[in-house]
Amino acid sequence: MASEPEGNQSASHGLETLQEMLSARQRELSGQHGTDLHALRTKVWFSVALGILGVGLYAAHFGSWAVFAEVFAAGILVTGAAALVGTLLGFLFGIPRTLVDEGGSRQPRDTQGGAAATPGAVDRVVAVYSPNTNLEQISDWLSKILVGVGLTQLNDIPTALVRFSNWLGSGMPHHPEAGKFALGAIAYASVFGFLYGYIWTRVVLSPMFRRADEQLRKAIVELAIAERSVSKAIAKAAVVERSATETVERAQARAEQVLLEAQQRAEQLEDTLKRMLDRLHEPPERMGYADAIRIAEEYVEREGEPSNFLFWLRYAAAQGQRAIHEPRAYEDAKKSALEAARKVLRHSPEMGRYWLSLLCHPEHPQRTAGAADLQVFFKEPEFVALIGSEPYVPASK
Repeated sequence: MASEPEGNQSASHGLETLQEMLSARQRELSGQHGTDLHALRTKVWFSVALGILGVGLYAAHFGSWAVFAEVFAAGILVTGAAALVGTLLGFLFGIPRTLVDEGGSRQPRDTQGGAAATPGAVDRVVAVYSPNTNLEQISDWLSKILVGVGLTQLNDIPTALVRFSNWLGSGMPHHPEAGKFALGAIAYASVFGFLYGYIWTRVVLSPMFRRADEQLRKAIVELAIAERSVSKAIAKAAVVERSATETVERAQARAEQVLLEAQQRAEQLEDTLKRMLDRLHEPPERMGYADAIRIAEEYVEREGEPSNFLFWLRYAAAQGQRAIHEPRAYEDAKKSALEAARKVLRHSPEMGRYWLSLLCHPEHPQRTAGAADLQVFFKEPEFVALIGSEPYVPASK
């Protein structure tokens, strides 16, 4: 059993072979069509030359050049008019039909009378297109009229031809065979013109009509497809634009929400700092430091650890007051204060060290009354290692 790739290769090879056969057949038909047209032109010129030769031979037996010219000119005009009338009748009889299918669209007939092959998508997309068939209707009417009149007047045709030949002969130099010659020339030219007009219409004009219809229908289909593609592109652009607008609106709403949340957090932190400072300034007997510690721990539990050094500075100060007023909790308070002091220096190394030194060192030159919350830890090695044994004053201070 052949594998799937081998099967695909066989199918592709078969398709290529079929395309080559179709191309070869199309070239063969095109060559044959050109050969047929060349043969038709050759026969037409031969027939024309034969008719002119016949008129010339008839006019030559009159002898005189003046009479020859008169007879030859009259013969050429008569036979030419008959050939034109015959060509027109052949054209009318050879006009291709345009049939209407069940869907209401029209399909041109080919030169053999069969329906011309058209893409199925054409009838679905171009339902409004229909070729003009006025000339076809006129051809049908005239054909039926001529055939009907000819059949009804069949008995009178011989008499009419005799009168017609006598009338034609009266316009030529007197000769007993003038009428017969004129009638024969007209019959020759009219039959030749009819055959030429019919064959030319079927072989040359019908394919031209069909190609023109097919090209027009193809152009309309391509236009419809292009309009559909443009409509899809416009719809897609509208979707993208709407999506982009929604994305921008969501991003803007999110940014506003983040800004509002940041503003709320800042307000909450500011309120927390104010409440802690107020509790730190209360008298020792009211244990405001305990409230300050509770407020700070509740904020951390609710919002997380802030990056504001003042928060941790006031928390360390509250732990210092706790160590002063609660000797039993000294170690726990020192540990919490030391951890808070490290966070103060982490978030603001210079200003944090200044404030820690101000609250801890008893001999700080800028120290004010009541600013001794961390003095209880002054002798602790951990604090000395953290903020130094000497008072720290920044250069700007």
